Amino acid sequence: MRFAVVPATGIGDALIMLIASHHLRKQGHLVTTIHNKLPSFGRWLEKEHCSPWPKNDLDFLASFDAILLQHDNTARAKTIVSLRKASYPVFVFYPTYCAAKHGPLSSFDYAFNHAHTMVENCRLGAESLFGGCATAFNGLYPMPGLIHRKYPRRLLIHPMSADEHKNWPKHKFLELSRLLERMQFHPLFILSSTERQSWANDAIETPTLEQLATAIYESDYFIGNDSGPGHIASYLSIPHLIIGADAKNMHLWRPGWHQGEIICPPEWIPNPKGLRLRKNKWGFFISTSSVLKRFKLIIK
Repeated sequence: MRFAVVPATGIGDALIMLIASHHLRKQGHLVTTIHNKLPSFGRWLEKEHCSPWPKNDLDFLASFDAILLQHDNTARAKTIVSLRKASYPVFVFYPTYCAAKHGPLSSFDYAFNHAHTMVENCRLGAESLFGGCATAFNGLYPMPGLIHRKYPRRLLIHPMSADEHKNWPKHKFLELSRLLERMQFHPLFILSSTERQSWANDAIETPTLEQLATAIYESDYFIGNDSGPGHIASYLSIPHLIIGADAKNMHLWRPGWHQGEIICPPEWIPNPKGLRLRKNKWGFFISTSSVLKRFKLIIK
C-alpha cells in the first residue's frame, strides 16, 4: 500500500512523525513523508522518501492509497480529514484531541496521552493503528565520517524558534554564553546569516538541516528554546537543556529520545486579563543562574 504521512509544519513534528513512517515501511508499505523542510536533511535521510508539498496538494494526496495525518487543527488538516466522506482511508494522530472540536474517535484515530512525550505517543500510535512492534527510530542516519561529540566542551546554543513567544530573552542568552565561557566551555550560537549579524560573531551558520544535524552531532552539549534543534539533539543522544514557556505543555512536547533537562517558569506567574504575562513575559521569570544550575545537571 502507498502511504502518505503528513506531519505538522515544525521540524520537531516531522522528526517525530518519521517514527510512524519508518514503522509503516517496516510493515511493507511504500511511504512518502510530505513536509517542506525534511528534504533539507539531505544525506541524513537518504533512506527515507520525503517530499515537499506540491502546489496541487490534494491531487497529490489522491495518488496514494492511504494517509496518516498529524492533526494540528489547521485548515489543511481539516480538509484532509474530510476526505473520509469519499471513503478515502485517512488515519489520524490527535496530539490535542477534543471531542467537541474533532468529533468521536474512529478505529482510524489515535488520541495522544499527555502523560507521555510526543515520541512515545507516536510509537504507541503506530503500533495501535498498524500493528507490529514499533520503535522510536525514525530513519535519520549520521553521515559517514562524522564523529559523535567530536568537539569536547563545544556547546551549541539555539536562541531562536518559529514562534517568538517561545524565545528566552536575547540578553539572557548572551549572558549565559559569557558564564559558560568562564567555565571553560566553548559556546557557539546556531543562527542564520541575518541573525548572526545582530547576535554574535562566534556562531555556526546552518543553511540546511543536513548541516544543522552535523553540527549538533559533533558537539558535546546543546541548549535551546522549545524548537526543532532540541529534538535533533535528543534523537542524536546529545546531552541537552530545553528552555520552555509552559511546564504543562512540555510534558507532551519535550524532546523524547535521549533524556535531557527542561526548565520552565514557575506556575505561580500572575496572568491578569489582557496582559498575558505567562505567554508574553515568561522568559523574565527564568534567571540565567537557574538555567546554568540546570545545565550542570546534564554535565554530570
